[in-house]
Amino acid sequence: MSFWSVEQLENARVGLRSIQAHKLRSSLTMLGVIFGVAAVVAMLAIAGGAQREAVEQIRLLGTNNLRVNQRALSGKAREAAEQKGSQGLTLADAELIQASLPGLAGIAPVRFVDAPVLLRGRESAARVVATNADYARVTDFHAGQGRFLSDLDVADAKRVAVIGAGIVQELFGYQNPMGRRIRIGDDSYTVVGVMEAKQVREGRASVIRLRDINRDLYVPITTAAARFPLARAEGAIDEMAIQVTLADRVAPVAAIASRLIRRAHHDVDDFEVVVPAELLAQAQSTQRVFNIVMGSIAAISLLVGGIGIMNVMLTSVTERTREIGIRRAVGAPRRAILAQFLIETVLISASGGLVGIVVGFAMARGINLFAGWETALSPLATAGAFGVSALVGILFGIYPARRAARMDPIGALRFE
Repeated sequence: MSFWSVEQLENARVGLRSIQAHKLRSSLTMLGVIFGVAAVVAMLAIAGGAQREAVEQIRLLGTNNLRVNQRALSGKAREAAEQKGSQGLTLADAELIQASLPGLAGIAPVRFVDAPVLLRGRESAARVVATNADYARVTDFHAGQGRFLSDLDVADAKRVAVIGAGIVQELFGYQNPMGRRIRIGDDSYTVVGVMEAKQVREGRASVIRLRDINRDLYVPITTAAARFPLARAEGAIDEMAIQVTLADRVAPVAAIASRLIRRAHHDVDDFEVVVPAELLAQAQSTQRVFNIVMGSIAAISLLVGGIGIMNVMLTSVTERTREIGIRRAVGAPRRAILAQFLIETVLISASGGLVGIVVGFAMARGINLFAGWETALSPLATAGAFGVSALVGILFGIYPARRAARMDPIGALRFE
């Protein structure tokens, strides 16, 4: 082991003894660093959780997908739409887009049916979704047992149903639902499949409002049109999901689809085109602003903590002037004095950083439990927060350490 390493170990021991000799003062000095690092850790955890939620939502909808939703109109806007002859979003719009854009991977019209779902008098809270065979492929949501709706089911308007994983036990308990019959409205439907279970998070960072698809029940859209007619328009739908072959074609397809539907609706804004990837970019931009604000608050806390460390170390240098004079008189070089006080400062700030990381984790956990916000923190971010605390010790410890190292030995020995 080199002389320099032995010297640094001795300086570290001297620093630790000084901290132990002034426990209360050292603890109070750490508070600024503790709060600053805890704020950084909690902020990174919240930002990481928000990012995870947003990415999971986009993954559920598909990066190559876009949605066209029916927009509810009221008052004068509704009267204007009726005067122009727009009937809202319909199957004809889906057929128009499919005919105009033959290169699409798939298009699935969706209509939500307001009808009770019952089995032997027991009613379920399932939501009835009428769609076509493309829905499973477009949404990447497939049957885990049995099959999904087929083109033949839609063409013949069959009374078949595919139920979500979240309502199987509610309706059938632990029995096999395949081939069983359930009642939707006044008609009975045969269960031909059970959807795979999907994890759906609804947190603070929701960029798109997602329903719990595990509680959906799917029937052919032609069957719903025949059994549950709407007064709004023939073939009316609530939304359509469109899948594009390549991700870089989503924006152009969205623009073309918007123009086609607007023209068919006589320039009435009774629909909206939603591109999940664009919403993710907007959410990330908003998250960056949030991170900057929170980071600024954390930086102020660390700045205050650093100033406190500098103030205490300057006081410590004054109190230990004779000690410095004795060390210099027996041959200690200036670099040894500099290293002694700098190491002591780094020990204080690094200790505060470690405590701050623990407090930050506790804050993140509390936010998750009581506010319901998703939080996630990577080891790299934790190491970065600790590194910042050590850097604060170095930056704000240099001046007191240099002041101690530059003391005149004779003047220091005479200090009372």
